[in-house]
Amino acid sequence: MTLLIYLISFLEGFTTLSIEIIAIRRFTPIIGTNSISTSIILGVILLALSYGYYIGGKNTQKMEEKTLLKKLVFNVVLASIFYLCITFIFDKYILEFLINNINSYFWAILLSSFILFFVPVFFASQTIPLLSEILKGKNTGEKIGKLLFFSTIGSFLGSVLTSSVLFPILGVYKSAVLDSLILALIGVILAFYSFKKFKEIYFTGYISCIMLILSISIILTEDFTEKYTIYKTANSYHDIEIFESNGKRIFSLNGGLSSGIDINTKDSFFFYIEEIKKNILQNKSENKKILVIGAAGFTLPAELSKEENISSIDVVDVDSSLKDLSEKYFLKENLSKKINFIVEPSRYFLNQAIKNNKFYDEIVIDIYVGKSLAPQTLTEEFFKNIKKVGKNIYINIITDRKLETDFSKNLFNTMQKSFGQLYYKVEEYGNSDKNYITNFIMTNNELSNYKKYEFDSNFGVYKDDKNSIELDIFKRGL
Repeated sequence: MTLLIYLISFLEGFTTLSIEIIAIRRFTPIIGTNSISTSIILGVILLALSYGYYIGGKNTQKMEEKTLLKKLVFNVVLASIFYLCITFIFDKYILEFLINNINSYFWAILLSSFILFFVPVFFASQTIPLLSEILKGKNTGEKIGKLLFFSTIGSFLGSVLTSSVLFPILGVYKSAVLDSLILALIGVILAFYSFKKFKEIYFTGYISCIMLILSISIILTEDFTEKYTIYKTANSYHDIEIFESNGKRIFSLNGGLSSGIDINTKDSFFFYIEEIKKNILQNKSENKKILVIGAAGFTLPAELSKEENISSIDVVDVDSSLKDLSEKYFLKENLSKKINFIVEPSRYFLNQAIKNNKFYDEIVIDIYVGKSLAPQTLTEEFFKNIKKVGKNIYINIITDRKLETDFSKNLFNTMQKSFGQLYYKVEEYGNSDKNYITNFIMTNNELSNYKKYEFDSNFGVYKDDKNSIELDIFKRGL
């Protein structure tokens, strides 16, 4: 029984940290990647853990082993049901509903986290103190130390393997189903042990078996895709969907339309892609070297590679799957040999490029989706590094059309200070006077039909060490 208890503590520890990683990843397509939402989710889960430890250890000293086992089975099967039937079915709907109906992203994320994660984590976390009671006897301290050791090892592997192994193999949703499966398996093991020792069958033991079978069937079932969807997956970085509609093929990342082409011509119909391409092609110099940070569907690199005066195009992105997906499902053709796909974080790549004295004639930064604005790519240090490795710089930024928000002012100040001069062109939608979120093409070159941005001394500059990027994005809205 002792070895079985250590195995159960390991599995419970695995699911707890795995659920944390999955929770953060599931929220990303809706609210983007930021430390505020991450800290809220982690805080709620830690609070549920601590309360579960407290309640699990309270008033259990006089419980018989049979009663402890019955309570353990009930707790883990309840957590399994909650994850499978509530949390990871309704999570996005609940978060979107609260965001749309509460005038505060902080409270929307906090309430969502409590609704979705507090109850299952609270019940599952009682496993450790309940197992501790079963282990009582000689060398109790040593046994509990081992119990915590195996639980922590499980937590370590849950955090590491979930994003690096489970997401690429199973996808995000089925990784969550696997955690439900593990909890159901714990319930089955404990129920079987109790039956063997006490000759008593728990109703929750039957439920554990049902949850185990249901979880396995979901994992083995092929993913459902909608009628016009060509390909759909969720990996460590993105929710990816490639679909066709009205003669167009769309490459979507985290709910945003990241690339789009006409199915017949295979040319992009996105305003900012057409605009940046036009600006780059105005420079007729030979053997041009291009850097594109942000791959998505590779539309701009694919179009630029057809130009004879462009000798090489380096494309940088952290998601190694994008090139193969683009060639197979989106562009449906192999990319030119001129295109060199570099799988690295942008900041790391730039540091190495500066170190190796790389220099590009044209640089395009296309990594900003409305909901996913990585703070490390919005600072003065990042933009100054961009300037060090390139001559002509073009950036696609998504923000409010009238530049009235703190985020827009601080970001534009940051780019203007980094580049020395800053010009922009905004994508307009009709004659609406509303301050909607839209695309801006930013550049360090003075171009016709581009407005010059003047530094606003009433606002600041984003720096690596100190900035209000995430708060400003929250205030701006999505």
